[in-house]
Amino acid sequence: MLTRELLRFRKRNGFQPAFLNPADPKLLEFASELLALYAEAAAGNMRRSELEELVSVQLQGARDRKLAEGLNKLILDRCSFDPVRFIDYPAERKRLFLAASEALPQAEGSLELYREKLLATEGAAEFMAADIYGDLPDNERMTGWKALYPGELLNRYNLALVQGLLIYSDELEIAVSDSNPAELRRLFKYLRFFRLLAEISRRTADGRSMEILLRISGPFAIFANTRKYALLLAEFFPAVVNLEKWNLAAKIRIGENRGELRLDQKSGLVSHYRNFSSYVPEEIRMFHRLFREQSEEWRIVGESPFIDGGGQEIVFPDLSFRRESDGLTLHLELFHRWHRGQLDRRLELLERDPEIPLLLGVDRALADDEAWKSLTEQQHPALAGRMFRFRDFPGVERVTRLLNAFAAAAPERKKTQS
Repeated sequence: MLTRELLRFRKRNGFQPAFLNPADPKLLEFASELLALYAEAAAGNMRRSELEELVSVQLQGARDRKLAEGLNKLILDRCSFDPVRFIDYPAERKRLFLAASEALPQAEGSLELYREKLLATEGAAEFMAADIYGDLPDNERMTGWKALYPGELLNRYNLALVQGLLIYSDELEIAVSDSNPAELRRLFKYLRFFRLLAEISRRTADGRSMEILLRISGPFAIFANTRKYALLLAEFFPAVVNLEKWNLAAKIRIGENRGELRLDQKSGLVSHYRNFSSYVPEEIRMFHRLFREQSEEWRIVGESPFIDGGGQEIVFPDLSFRRESDGLTLHLELFHRWHRGQLDRRLELLERDPEIPLLLGVDRALADDEAWKSLTEQQHPALAGRMFRFRDFPGVERVTRLLNAFAAAAPERKKTQS
């Protein structure tokens, strides 16, 4: 991700990212040379300080220093560094310094004798050879990196310019459409997995494609964890670029600068999101695996459907479950710490239409014990049987128990309503 000082944009009739041309031969050559330096550093297991010195020559000779620094930042983010783990550096330094303080008066001013006595200390020679400050950041060794082609780096840079601006957004609207409904479902999976605060509505529909409007709250629209939310929003954006048609309008504020950012599919942006499973958070993968192993009666449905919420509103569940015995399908929607407004709207929807087979999971960070009691006993007691709380991500046992309880109560609900 690009830091604020590395963002390149023009402030004219709003914010305009200073996109580069990914096919520019000179830029491709520069990117290639920069990537070659990182490949050399990875092969040589270089220290961080050695890598910085190696790369600095290339950066200082660049015609556009900010552009060069930005490309370098994107490569550096893909590198891994690791100190030598098998040495307790602070403890070994302390032992070495104590031994040195004892050897100094015994040496009687002789440097050779001092060195001889110091090296006689158990393990001192090996520790000194390994660099006694090997645990400091500058001495961390480069252990690997995710290589990419020069053209890929330049395309990622253009995306990163937009992502960097979205970190400073108040709110944004994205209109999307695609002739393949599966692509839209994939977009909403990204939206859910990145836990963004969004309203989804249908704007137009025809025989070929569906146009959907996403109203997504920006980091400045929430009151806690704005940095984390901002990064999640930035990570979501490349998923939008994959669609046939998209149009983004975002309100940006950077310091005293205020304005709109407007982009669409004609911007020439290229997404690097290809294999969706690569971006699924680990806790969700683990839930899928454990659910397959532990649940005999229910199975997770591969593609969750859109649920019509009325008034052009669309509900897209996080997970859908089908009962093996009779094909009964129930859906689960999860609400995280910044989803309070969405939770209220969903509860209102279920009060109006209790036949919607939708269950709700609420993060404990969103509803503490007092708020939960008020929600289930005072505000929406009729919906208490379809809600549960979780921390970070729900457990299989809790979800299975709610599925069984809600399914068992279905006949009773119909009898009551009739």
